[in-house]
Amino acid sequence: MEVLFHFIFELIKISILACIYGSLIRLVAIIIGRHNPESWFSRVPNKKVSFWYLYTRIIFVFLFCFMFTHYGDHGLGDYARIPISHWREIEQINGNQAYIQAKAIDALDIDKFIITDDYVYGLMSSTNQNYEGNYFIYDLVNNKIRTFKQEKDYIKFLTTKINITSDYQDFNHHYTNYWHGLRFWILP
Repeated sequence: MEVLFHFIFELIKISILACIYGSLIRLVAIIIGRHNPESWFSRVPNKKVSFWYLYTRIIFVFLFCFMFTHYGDHGLGDYARIPISHWREIEQINGNQAYIQAKAIDALDIDKFIITDDYVYGLMSSTNQNYEGNYFIYDLVNNKIRTFKQEKDYIKFLTTKINITSDYQDFNHHYTNYWHGLRFWILP
């Protein structure tokens, strides 16, 4: 039910965005038409509604399709998603269980982590059944997860691969950082 309500909200948001973008395109076409009276754009004021309606529908379809792409999908309902590099993602279900799924069947539950261009690393959740250890490193390039029981082994591996000066943050922090500002307001 949450998914349905969120999907309807997204359709309304896409409709509003398409109307705004269609109006902006029409306004730009009118301005160009006034500065260049012999161009195709000078005929736009004569076709006010049809021009706006056509571009609004095209933009609606584009935004709707973008909503289901890798970088446009943020999840529906109680499912949330952060797209990261190399066409990978970090997902969360029920608002509290964040996980990485390197293989089709094994999911690694994670608590706090850091995202870099080629790695995600941090602390594992205590609810893991398929992985042992307290620390993990997810190699995005090779799509492999490596776990560590001892912090010293984890730190030793990290210092050879990654700069470890950042603080670990939870999923909600990373989600808010990714889907904030203009990305929230101008995209579905």
